[in-house]
Amino acid sequence: MTPPRTAAAQKGPASASGPPDSEESLEARARQALVDWLTKENPAPGQPVPVREFARRLGMSRTPVRSAVGRLYERGLLAYEPTAGFTVAIPSLSSLYELFELRLMLESHSLRLFAERTDRESPARLRELVDEAEVLAQASLEDHSRYIEFRENDSRFHRALVELGGLPRLLELHDDLHLSIHVTRTGMEAPITASRLGTAVAEHRAVVDALESGDRLAARDLLEAHIMRVRDQTIAFLARPRM
Repeated sequence: MTPPRTAAAQKGPASASGPPDSEESLEARARQALVDWLTKENPAPGQPVPVREFARRLGMSRTPVRSAVGRLYERGLLAYEPTAGFTVAIPSLSSLYELFELRLMLESHSLRLFAERTDRESPARLRELVDEAEVLAQASLEDHSRYIEFRENDSRFHRALVELGGLPRLLELHDDLHLSIHVTRTGMEAPITASRLGTAVAEHRAVVDALESGDRLAARDLLEAHIMRVRDQTIAFLARPRM
């Protein structure tokens, strides 16, 4: 059975119920609330999307919430079940592998572009992010609720690397891809351990060291190795037998 047409698909270029700007604003608010739910509250894969609860919480009708749900469904972040309605998508290993391959292409290409710009220096912000990550790694081990701060630092670090490429549209693609990877992994990440977090920080630091030393091609190789290691670690964790 195919999923019903979402409000986003039915709406068309204009809405008869009110000014397009106000409706788009409501949909944007609903979409952000859904993204926050997916990335911060870690709903389980297959869990139904509480459309009515979101509408009540946001003080709006269910129409803009359904539109936002439709947008996320079209991106593959949500799934549709005939009996349960829209649910959190259950990740497949093949889709996750593909997402990481795209991430590898974008980030590696950004560093290649930066390597060609000999007039630009590696920004101090990258070193600051690595130093912050080291502090957050220790804090996360002592209080697992702070892991979200470590994860957000990781996101800022990789985004900063793409910024080095100097292509705004490439950065937009990376932001969109990052959200897909994050939601796909949400609630299913490997355990928080000193080895796991320490390795991530050390690999980030090695990339920055290479950039600051002027060996930008080595930095790209180190970044690629880091992304592939995280990809393989994530896939191995998701593929493990469930008890």
